[in-house]
Amino acid sequence: MKIDIYNSAIKGDKFLSVPKGTKVSELTLPESTDKDLLVLSPFRTRLEIDPNKSHPALDQKDVLRQIEINGYAIHGTTLLLKVGETS
Repeated sequence: MKIDIYNSAIKGDKFLSVPKGTKVSELTLPESTDKDLLVLSPFRTRLEIDPNKSHPALDQKDVLRQIEINGYAIHGTTLLLKVGETS
């Protein structure tokens, strides 16, 4: 499956993914949706996800499960970067 990923324009660590080509402006999100996700910017388009392969920053199985249930997935990233001095 190919997906388009959008990130929150307010908090860049929050994401909404949809099947490729979905118009996010036409999604019906529950009232309980995090308000940070109501203002989105395109992040990545046409990303091929495969639940049988590992992805360094995305829980592909969870994203696919949410899309199957809701038509969209709300998620963060699982990639942690540490920046600091080396010894």
